[in-house]
Amino acid sequence: MMFIRRQSFPPISFGIVAPLICFALLALSVWNHELSLVWDIAILEKIHTAQRIELDAIAFALTQLGRARSIMAIAFLVSIFLAWRKQWRSLSYLLVTVVSSGVLNLLIKFLFHRHRPALWDSIAPEFDFSFPSGHAMLSMTLVITLAILIPQKHWRSLFLFCGVMLAISIGWSRLYLGVHYPSDVLGGWALAIAWAIGVSWLSGVNVKL
Repeated sequence: MMFIRRQSFPPISFGIVAPLICFALLALSVWNHELSLVWDIAILEKIHTAQRIELDAIAFALTQLGRARSIMAIAFLVSIFLAWRKQWRSLSYLLVTVVSSGVLNLLIKFLFHRHRPALWDSIAPEFDFSFPSGHAMLSMTLVITLAILIPQKHWRSLFLFCGVMLAISIGWSRLYLGVHYPSDVLGGWALAIAWAIGVSWLSGVNVKL
């Protein structure tokens, strides 16, 4: 048992610790600068120069896909499948990870009280706090969680690639719409990765990424 633990813990710990360090660095930067970072604003302004009517529609659709209700709906559908297969540990892991990720996101938002960017009038304004991005965190949490639950390596790799690309696209939509800083999105992704892998390790679900 100790041999298995020593063999499996280092890669898992890297998947938890490395993202947590990234999140901590971003959190400290946000806390010290209160509202925004220099590179946050520079990136947002650069993205805004590419604004087009066609991109408005794409960004709006992607941001709807990343909303909590959309993520929870997807998780619920997968939960039905897992219940039908009687995979109770996987079902518990999925629900606990996704729901607790949303709760954690709200708690951190209230802790930091970071206001949304106000560089231009957004077509999809948001009025709650900004750091970390809930869309980025929940979408990445769902992607990593589902990837962990896929047993076949080739399907897992394909899903992980497509899922991460979708999560990145959702993150881009938040920047394009001007409702999040880049540090909000990066913080959401980092915390999501650490959270999904950490909960899987604690719950005994086998991590194979």
